[in-house]
Amino acid sequence: MKPWCLTGFLLAVLFIFGCQGPGQITKLRIQHLESAVESKESPLTVAVSPFDDKRQQSEHLGTRVRGGGGKTYFDVMDGTLSQRVTNSFVDFLNQAGFSAIQVNGAGSANVRIEPTIQKFKVEVTDKSLATYLEVDTIMAFTVHNAADESTVRIAVGVGGTDHEVFFSEKDLEKLIGEVLTECFEEFLEKVEVQGDALKFRLPEETS
Repeated sequence: MKPWCLTGFLLAVLFIFGCQGPGQITKLRIQHLESAVESKESPLTVAVSPFDDKRQQSEHLGTRVRGGGGKTYFDVMDGTLSQRVTNSFVDFLNQAGFSAIQVNGAGSANVRIEPTIQKFKVEVTDKSLATYLEVDTIMAFTVHNAADESTVRIAVGVGGTDHEVFFSEKDLEKLIGEVLTECFEEFLEKVEVQGDALKFRLPEETS
C-alpha cells in the first residue's frame, strides 16, 4: 500500500471510530500508583474523613471529544469519586508508615484529616493521528492535631498530560493514578511529624 494511501486509510479509521458512541459513559478505575516515598514507621495514628466532593453534583468525571465532533463521558467505577480517592489516600498513608484508617466521625486518633476535592477533571481530545489526555486536580487538606488542638491547612494542585496514537482506558487510568500519587506525595512534602502532631514542614537550614 502506498504511503499516502496508508495515511488516508488511518485517518478514515480514526474518524470512523471517533464518531462512534456519542453520549456513551465509560467507567474508570481510580487508584493511586505505588509511591516512591520512603516508608518511615510513625507512632501517629491518623483518622481520615471521607473526601468532601465540592464539584458540581451533576458533573461527570470528564469528557472525551471525538474526531467527528461527538462527545462521550467518563465516570467512576465501583463507587463515588470521594470513596475511591479516600480509600486511595488511606492506603497511601499506611504505605508511608502511618497508622491510618477511614472514619465518619471525630475518632480518637492523634491526627484527624478532613480533605476536600476542589477540582478533579479528566479531558480526552481526539486529534489527527493522536489522542491527548489531561487530568487536572485541586485538593485541600485540613489537619486537626489532638495533642495541642492546632490546625494545619494545605492546598495541593496537581495536573498531568499524555498523548497516545490510539486511546486506551488503561493509559488514562494510569495518568489519573500518577496525578493522585503526586498529589498525596506533595501533601506529605508539606508536613512533618512533630511529637504527637502533624505540622507544617520547617524549611531546611542552609549552612
